[in-house]
Formats: sequence, structure tokens, C-alpha cells
Amino acid sequence: MHRFYYGWIIVAAAFVILWITQGITLAGLTVFDEVLLDTIRKTVDSDDLRGAFKLRDTITMLAAGLLSPVAGAVADRIGVRPLMTVGLLILAAGIFLYSNVTSLGQIYVIHALLGVALACCGLVLNIMIVSRWFVRRRGIAIGIALAGTSLGNAALPQFNAWMMAEFGWRGAFAWSSLLPLALIAVVLLAMRERPPDLALESPGADAAHGAGARGAQSAGMSFREAVRTSNFWILAFIAMGTFYAVLAIATHLFLHMRGQGFDVQMAATGISVMFLLGLFGKVGSGILADRFGDKWVLIGSLSIMCCGAWLLVSTSSTTFWPALVLFGLGWGGLYTLLQLLVADCFGLKDLGKILGTITVLNTLGGALGPSLTGLLFDKFHSYSVPFIVIATLVLLATLLATGIRLVPAR
Repeated sequence: MHRFYYGWIIVAAAFVILWITQGITLAGLTVFDEVLLDTIRKTVDSDDLRGAFKLRDTITMLAAGLLSPVAGAVADRIGVRPLMTVGLLILAAGIFLYSNVTSLGQIYVIHALLGVALACCGLVLNIMIVSRWFVRRRGIAIGIALAGTSLGNAALPQFNAWMMAEFGWRGAFAWSSLLPLALIAVVLLAMRERPPDLALESPGADAAHGAGARGAQSAGMSFREAVRTSNFWILAFIAMGTFYAVLAIATHLFLHMRGQGFDVQMAATGISVMFLLGLFGKVGSGILADRFGDKWVLIGSLSIMCCGAWLLVSTSSTTFWPALVLFGLGWGGLYTLLQLLVADCFGLKDLGKILGTITVLNTLGGALGPSLTGLLFDKFHSYSVPFIVIATLVLLATLLATGIRLVPAR
């Protein structure tokens, strides 16, 4: 009879943390946009505020991305749990401050805080701790944890809309700030840094590294060694190019569908469909990676995403839904595989620094996607050209993925 492995508790905790931290800072905020814009208009002599208002998301992305290597390095030294606790406190403070916002400058400060919070308790640290607990079945473990990001972005907008109807928008922000505080209990009660902390050994650690669990935790390349490999730069470009594509599509999908003749409700449904398909892609790719190998599942996910991207270029209503299905599934799959391949290619020794640095490059690519896509649309008055740029980036990422060389981490 097999004993229950505590690593699955770690996965469940990471799932819940990513559900809240991602959903509350990304899609969950969008339901407040209209009332926030109305509030800001009272303090400025202009109605053209949307571009300046949306700069808040760029601030969050850049702050989170640039600070991720620092957070990863600190976590390598002092552990994940203390940093997550600090991040959740900052996140709660940022959301609460939103309940008193009156100006655009205040929003920018809040989003800088949200970026710091995501660096401390977001994607990088959760992937770090899950990777420490799994050697065998790491793919499905990371896939399940990352599914929290999709569910959060699908569920939090509806939750916040209900809160706003019940308590008003300022009250909704105040009550929502309690969610990150509740997660601190999850971190303190459920999270443990490594299997040896509970006198456990990660299943497959001996076979993978020829050593005990402690040896497995220190196996791998140093950060300096990793950046000298082609794998590092291949994975970095794939991350940059595909994150550009994902955020460009996600932020312009509603407007594109409205231009194609879809009504408002159906255009909103398209966004939900994309996030839910990403969820299936994340979990499914993790399962397939454990069975068929990381590299080939990554190439398959990118190929599916690439087909969807090129179908979107046609801007035809007959190919739109197949394109969205393929793009969403492929995006979800590669999202899981990128995190998994970083851990498998470079090991756990300096995983925080390595994953954090790739996250910086990833974030820079993502930050360019929405703005450049908008500029190209303004120039050509159509999404055809910007969608060609997106599809080309995904195609290049697919070709580059064939050059990844998998070798056991030392």
C-alpha cells in the first residue's frame, strides 16, 4: 500500500495561491475599469485616458518581471515561505489601497506594489517549490499548479462583479483585500521547503540523480553555467515570443471579435473560452510530458498554437472558433512546458535565479505585445498585419524548440 506523498499538498497549495494572486491582479481587475475611469476623469481635464490608464498593467508586469530574479535569489537563500508571506501582505495592502483611489498617480503606485507582490508570491516561487518536491511526475505537478492561473482569471472577474454589486466598488476592493491575507495561513500551514524537511524523499530522486533527496536538491547547473548554454537562450526567446503573442491576443481579442460582428456577450465569452482552454492545455501537457518527454510535447503545443495563430490571420468568421481553440490549447501547453523544461534542463541548484531571469525576458516580450499590436492596428486599420507578426513569432518559437538538447542535470 502506497503512502500519500506530501508533495501533492504542496501542489494544491500552489494551485490556490496562483488562483488568487493571478486572478486578483490580472483579469479580476478589469470589471472595475469603467468606474475607475469615471473616478479619474473627475480629477483631470481630458476624456482620452484609456492609454494612460492601461499603463498600470505594464507597470505591474515590468515590476514583477524585473524583480523575479531578485526574489528567486532571495528564496534560494532564506526559503520560499518567508518571501511568500511578505508578498501576500504587500498584495493585500495594494488591493486595499485601491478602495481609496482618486487619481491616476495613485493607481501607478498601487500597481508597482502589485508587481512587487507577484515577484514574491507569484509564478516563479510557486514553480520553484513544486519542482523541489517532484522529480518523477514533475510535469503533471507543475501543470496542476499552473491551472490555478487560468481558473483565477476565469473566476475572479465574476466574483468581483458580484462583490461590486453587493458592496459598491470601494467596498469590493476592501473585502477582496482579505483574500491574500487568508492565503498566509495556507503558506504557513501547508508549505514546506523541501522533502527532507519532513524526512521524505522525492519519488524518483535516486534514479534521476544517483543520490538521496538532499543531493537532488543541489544537483544542476549554476546560473553562470546555465546562461552559457544554447538551451537557456532558446527557452528565453520562446518565452518572449510566445508571451508577446498571448498577451497581444488576450488584450485585443474582445475588440477583434467586436470588429468581426460578434455581440458584446459573445466577445466576452471568447475571452473565457481562451482561458479555460489554456487550463486544459496546462494540465494535459503536464500529463503528456511525463509520458512522452518535455521537448516533444513542447514542440507539439507550439505547433498547435502556431496553427491557431495563422488561422486568426485570415480574420474569417468561419475559422475564428477553430483558431481560438487551437491557440488556447497550445498556449496552455507551452506555458506548463516552459516552466518544466527550465527545471529539467538546468536542475534545482540555481533554479530561482535561472527561472527568474527567463521571467524577466518573458515579461519584456509580454509588455510589448498589447501596445505594439495596438500601434500596428492604428497604422493599418486591421488586425491582419499585427496577427501576422504574432503568428510569425510563434512559428519561430516552434522551429527553435527543435534545437533544445536535453541532458541530465549534474
